[in-house]
Amino acid sequence: MRAHWLIYILFIGACSTVRVQTSYSPKHDFENYKTWCWLNGCQPSYDGPKGIMDSAFMDKISNEIAIEMQRKGFTQLDDSADILLDYHIVLSRDSSNAGWVQEQDLQFWDPYKEEDYYHFMRGSLIIDITDREQGEIIWKSTSKKVMSLRETMSDAELRKAIRRAMKKFPPH
Repeated sequence: MRAHWLIYILFIGACSTVRVQTSYSPKHDFENYKTWCWLNGCQPSYDGPKGIMDSAFMDKISNEIAIEMQRKGFTQLDDSADILLDYHIVLSRDSSNAGWVQEQDLQFWDPYKEEDYYHFMRGSLIIDITDREQGEIIWKSTSKKVMSLRETMSDAELRKAIRRAMKKFPPH
């Protein structure tokens, strides 16, 4: 029984981490880029349950990204920036089976019992950076996190998440 508790604790612990994947186009010289602006006036998109994301939170994300770009030495322009930046958020409800069963009892276990499910949200923040002249995405970051249904994020946590998402920009 002890091993099953350990697996459950590891599952819950793993749910709190943010996984970040980045990719970029190696044919571009990122040292040539000095200025940036929002793509389409920064109309970020959100896909998920209504009422979870609000405009104030989206504004905080925009501000943190802008601060991170400035911290990395980029200047924000409106008209003739070298790169265009966009982000969007995807949230979806999900569940996972969290059964407590001994190996010898697996044949009698019903994996579809509702009380055996752990309900949570899957959240993704996708940041795209596009070369303005060529109109192609040159860098992308996808940050994913599994979180509780009512999880909130402090300003410090948001700042840390944005820094982690943009850690490898620009690529060296």
